[in-house]
This record gives sequence, structure tokens and C-alpha cells, in this order.
Amino acid sequence: MSDTGLYGSIYEQLRETADLIDRALVNLRNPAMADRARNDLADLLGKITDAQSKDPEVRLLAVVLKQEPPGLPALVSLAKTLRQRLPNNTEHSQLEQLALSIDRECASTLAHIKGRR
Repeated sequence: MSDTGLYGSIYEQLRETADLIDRALVNLRNPAMADRARNDLADLLGKITDAQSKDPEVRLLAVVLKQEPPGLPALVSLAKTLRQRLPNNTEHSQLEQLALSIDRECASTLAHIKGRR
């Protein structure tokens, strides 16, 4: 696989995850959709932080997010919290930080594809 193909695959996975998180963050503000969004986010964060996962896409996300705020330990805590209740302001801020971290990684990956890095 060429570098462009590799970075294209990485970008696609990151973009899909970013879209899921963004959609869930918007839906958390809608009372009719908040519970489903909360559970979707908890499932996603639980999957990303599963150290036993053999799924390469999950492992990629874990490696990327290990180095970015809010960090994997915070994501483990957020997943547990979201299973029980809606996030408070601090936790919501951490989720926003997660979305920004993935967006930054998307931008970096896109720069690789375009040959700017």
C-alpha cells in the first residue's frame, strides 16, 4: 500500500470517529436523544480504551489518543460515567477536547496525504 493509501485509510477512520463524537455531542443537548447519545459515546470510549482489543482501528485510535488530551485514563472514566448519567460541564469539556484532538489528527493526516509533511 502506498503512503497515500495508508494515510487515506487512517484519515477515513479518524474522520468517522470524529463524526460519531460530534454527532453525539450535539445529541447530548437534545433531551429526546441524550440517552442514546450518552450510550453511543460510552460504547465508543469503552471500545477505544479496551487494552485487550485486537481490532487495528481501535488500536490506532488508542495510540493517537494516548498522546492527546484528555488522555486514555480520562476516557476510561468518561465511559464509566456516561454509562450512568449525562456528563457534567467538566466531563463535557473533556469530550469536546477529545473531539478537538481527533480533528487535529485528521488535519495532520490530511497534510501527509497532500504531501505537506
